[in-house]
Amino acid sequence: MQGFSFAKIQTLRHNTLMTVYETINHAQIRQWCEACGYWPACQPGSPDRVRIGGATFADPEALDLLDWDDWFIGFEKRKLKFVYDPTQGWFDMQSRKTKPD
Repeated sequence: MQGFSFAKIQTLRHNTLMTVYETINHAQIRQWCEACGYWPACQPGSPDRVRIGGATFADPEALDLLDWDDWFIGFEKRKLKFVYDPTQGWFDMQSRKTKPD
């Protein structure tokens, strides 16, 4: 799926105002990750439990390397969105599912 969702959100994190973006666009996610030195990964033996390798908090020994196509299969299967701050290198993956009222 190459669907596009883009939102600019201002949020307060650690008493600092951040402007974060969220997307499900595969090309945009891959481009941003590669520009920041991040790579597609998963929990060992669980290719649907996608992670991003290369981040300071991600232990490369605890991740299996994936290619981007397989990573996006897990991303779509779990209905995730990619939330990031392009100026800080900060990112998170969150559920696209909305909470019931």
